[in-house]
Amino acid sequence: MAQVIPFQGRLRQQKERTLSQEKKQKSDSFRMVMQCTACPHKCAKCGSQLEAPKSQVISQDLPLKLCAGCWEEYRLFQEVVSGRSTAEGREFYHNQSWLGIWKSWLEYQRNLQDYRNSVEFSKLLEELSQ
Repeated sequence: MAQVIPFQGRLRQQKERTLSQEKKQKSDSFRMVMQCTACPHKCAKCGSQLEAPKSQVISQDLPLKLCAGCWEEYRLFQEVVSGRSTAEGREFYHNQSWLGIWKSWLEYQRNLQDYRNSVEFSKLLEELSQ
C-alpha cells in the first residue's frame, strides 16, 4: 500500500507538468499570433516586408502599415465606399466580393486592436512575461 501512494503522487505531478506545458505552448502560440498580426515590419494586409519610407498607415485609430500595392487597393476601396470612385482605375475584380473582403478585414483588424487595448489582454501579457 505504501508503494501505491507515491506512484499516485508522481502520476498527479506528471499530469500537472503536462497541463502546465500545454498551457505554456497555447499561451506562447497565442502571444505570437497577436504580436505577428501587429508587426510593424510587414504589411498588415499581405504580409510582405515593408520598406520603411514607403509604408502607409491606415489611420490613427487603426495604426496598420500597408505596402504600396495594398495601400493603392485600400485607397481605391475608400473611394468606392465613399462614392467618389468611377470605373476609371478599377479592375474587373473590384466587385462586391472585393469590397466585402476589405470591409471584413478592416472589421477584424479593429476587433484585434480593441482586444489588444483591453485590460484583460494587458493582464495576459503580464502573466506571460512572468
